Amino acid sequence: MDNKKITVNKILEVCNGKLIIGDKELEVNSYSKDTRDIHVRDMYLGIKGERVNGNDYIEDAFKKGAIGCITDDEVDKKVIEKFKDKVIIKVEDTIKAIQELAKYKRSMYDIPVIAVTGSVR
Repeated sequence: MDNKKITVNKILEVCNGKLIIGDKELEVNSYSKDTRDIHVRDMYLGIKGERVNGNDYIEDAFKKGAIGCITDDEVDKKVIEKFKDKVIIKVEDTIKAIQELAKYKRSMYDIPVIAVTGSVR
């Protein structure tokens, strides 16, 4: 199966995001919410958890090769200045943005979806 990539411009459209900095025509290879697993040209997803705010790791993601980030937090102006060649997209809610991206990405393929359900005791 080919890897259909999405442009920053399409991410902005799908997620109703605002481009803080970056090139709208760049293509994104993949996405990661964990800076330990970032690959070059990945889009980092800053997610607020119960104990950790992933938005605090945007600079780390950029240093590891992320093409950009999707965040629902304000980004420090120093980070914006330091990484002018990156993409920063501000959304209202990162989780909702990921859901919308997943729905859009799924619509790009004409394949059946199978769900396996059950319970564990």
